[in-house]
Amino acid sequence: MSNHHTRHNYYQTILDNKHAIATSEFGVKPKLLTINIDLGDLDDNFEINESHIKSSIEKKSKDTLFIKTYIIKDDEIIASSSSVWSNNL
Repeated sequence: MSNHHTRHNYYQTILDNKHAIATSEFGVKPKLLTINIDLGDLDDNFEINESHIKSSIEKKSKDTLFIKTYIIKDDEIIASSSSVWSNNL
């Protein structure tokens, strides 16, 4: 598997999910400050969709948001991601 996350469908799916949460929380277009993706047994042929993603807000301040995301397949976490977003104001 390539180290270039943008070449894999999981990257954009995770990013879109987190962006939607941050936009909903801030009410404005958010800015991604940092993202970390930890891969487990992620098969190259596994197509990720919204039904595989579970996200939660871990911390929130008036201008910063920390979101944790898990990719779940067959009741097992196969990847996790954390990110920090700003309200870009």
